[in-house]
Amino acid sequence: MNPKSKQSMVVILYVCVLGFLGSGCASTKNLSKAWEAGDIKGSVAEASRKAENKTLGSAKDVVVWRLNEGAARRAAGEYEQSNKALDLAEEEIDKFEEKAKVKVSQEAIGIISNLEMLDYEGHAYDKIMMNTYKAVNYLQAGDFEKAGHEFKRALERQRDAVEINARRIEMAEEEAQKQKEKAEKDKKGQADLEQINKDEKFQSGLNSNYAELDTYKAYANYENPFTVYLDGLFFLCQGTGGSDWERSRKSFERTLGMVGDNKFIQQDMATIEHLLAGQPQPPTTYVIFETGEAPDRTQIRIDLPLFVVGRPVGQKVPYMGAAFPKLRFHNDQIPQLSVSAGDVTESTALVASMDSIVAQDFKNELPMVVTRTLVGSAGKAAITYGLGEAGGDAGKYLKIIGVLYNAIMNQADKRAWVTLPKEFQVCRLPTPADRKIKLAAPNSAQETEVTVDEGTINVVWVKSINQNTPLIVSQFKLK
Repeated sequence: MNPKSKQSMVVILYVCVLGFLGSGCASTKNLSKAWEAGDIKGSVAEASRKAENKTLGSAKDVVVWRLNEGAARRAAGEYEQSNKALDLAEEEIDKFEEKAKVKVSQEAIGIISNLEMLDYEGHAYDKIMMNTYKAVNYLQAGDFEKAGHEFKRALERQRDAVEINARRIEMAEEEAQKQKEKAEKDKKGQADLEQINKDEKFQSGLNSNYAELDTYKAYANYENPFTVYLDGLFFLCQGTGGSDWERSRKSFERTLGMVGDNKFIQQDMATIEHLLAGQPQPPTTYVIFETGEAPDRTQIRIDLPLFVVGRPVGQKVPYMGAAFPKLRFHNDQIPQLSVSAGDVTESTALVASMDSIVAQDFKNELPMVVTRTLVGSAGKAAITYGLGEAGGDAGKYLKIIGVLYNAIMNQADKRAWVTLPKEFQVCRLPTPADRKIKLAAPNSAQETEVTVDEGTINVVWVKSINQNTPLIVSQFKLK
């Protein structure tokens, strides 16, 4: 590398470091702290403030902040404002999905810095839950037509997710191939990705850190059983004839196929048979329970070898730490909710584990994340190696700049929708004559009495963030 090239590289690294420091990272630390404390208003304020931030680099995080804002506003009972936030997130997501593939300039940012510098485009589960929450917001506002549209859109996103993820993996592999071709052309100073990926120490690090993903039950590809269940419940109650009820039955069957036995869904399917036989729906109250916190993301270090094309044979291969994301699961949830009406007491039953959904989505994306991280980390290390080739004082200073650059830029993408629950559960029971039901958290002093609104089919929606926060209760009618 000639002196002018080294000077240019110093300028580039300096600008990149300043850019990274200026943009900051999309840390959800303050939001998570407020959310875990049950401070809903504080969570809304933090997410909204971050979503409105117009400083350098903040626009890339707008989707994740709008999603968090939308869920926090739902918990606060601000259903219209919640949908406004989710609408803004969806507008950005739709723009990303319209692109046939990520632009080269966008990818280059991630390679020269880190994946957190790329636009947050939303994971598959983000998009599905976004439209699911929008549907429920419309149900709570009594707008069944718009709710039906959102359920349709959520199910479409489930079908589209397989193709979108396959395309993203393909793009990551194409970038790796470009790096390999560049290394072969230049003959020197480029990271050898193929050799890095084959390294036993590196593979061992991957396996030991991500083995836990296999312990979570995988649902069908990118499907959220809760979304499918709500679709069934919607058409059960709002259906006007055989085709609607057949759709409802299929959704319930799909849900059971994913989550196994659930007596309340079995009862829903029996209700369809009664409707087909001309019998009316008896007054029924559903209790839907959101409990706990979905996984967030932390950062781990996995060592990878710096194989560089052109390095003398037999020279010792140094290892550098590359930053990878890792899911962090939360286990401080209320496990079930006890629901009493007169002499009848039921416990809510699982419909969907967001732990499993997020883990499966993460596992599906992992090959792409690993490839992009290898390309970025190895590429940055190769830059440092090239800078260090210079002799004398110049080489020393350049090497120091390269090391600092690696330390600052070696960051995993830790952005996540942290205001989602850990699980969705449900129970149903005949609406009592006095329309009073009691909600209780087992092994807890938390107990709430609810007077069910007038209606034939009612839904009492209960949210619990953790065992130390109060139950958040709202309700709406489906018929």
